[in-house]
Amino acid sequence: MRFKRWLTSAVVLSAVATASCSHWPGPDHREVTLDGIQTLLEQQCLPAPITDEDLFALGDRLDQQTQQLQVLNDTINAQQLELDSIRLGDDAECNLPVPTAVPVGADSKTILGSQEWIYLNPPGRHFAARVDTGAALSSISARNVQRFERDGKRWVSFELDTGEEEADTIPLEAPLKRFVRIRQASFDDSDRRPVIMLDVILGHAIHQKTEFTLADRTRMSYPVLLGRSFLRDITLVDSGESYMHPKVTPEELEFRP
Repeated sequence: MRFKRWLTSAVVLSAVATASCSHWPGPDHREVTLDGIQTLLEQQCLPAPITDEDLFALGDRLDQQTQQLQVLNDTINAQQLELDSIRLGDDAECNLPVPTAVPVGADSKTILGSQEWIYLNPPGRHFAARVDTGAALSSISARNVQRFERDGKRWVSFELDTGEEEADTIPLEAPLKRFVRIRQASFDDSDRRPVIMLDVILGHAIHQKTEFTLADRTRMSYPVLLGRSFLRDITLVDSGESYMHPKVTPEELEFRP
């Protein structure tokens, strides 16, 4: 009898517990709980309100960063300019003409061959010249020599022979320095010739003003003769050599180290 009462009580309690578990949590409880959680999440995710002070501080930081970027940009530009100048300097140095060895003797005198290229100015071009230690003065081939006055001073006009068969003569004018008498070895009489001054460049070694007599050298092999007045005491002549020095212009002399 007691056992039946205990069993009945156990069955009743189990039924009550089962009924209670099937109704908790109820719909109302679930709704309240989810709404509360959603509210808490929204409160955590909302950004803090921005004040005017925050905006001013942000503007100041942006200004500082802009200034720093400007300083950095100026530094980069300055370094780029310096690098470009270095490169230009390297290019300019690389473009300089290669120095040419000047033939010199034991006593440091420049050695010339019996024929050399010279640059005459005027007219500003190269001529083949014969080097002759037996001639006292230098000479160039000139035709139609005419004397005239300019501003009260004596001048001469002439046609310069280039020594080239198909080339035209070059008309030139120059101040008249003086007259000299040249006695030819095959003639008893002397020839009176005008003397002018021209600028001469021979290789990298010689650049000087030189006196030239004007004479018709069309029958000669070379339009220019360099005599002792040009050679002076600074050169030696090796008659067995020719064109020992290269053609050089005034521009090349300016860039020679």
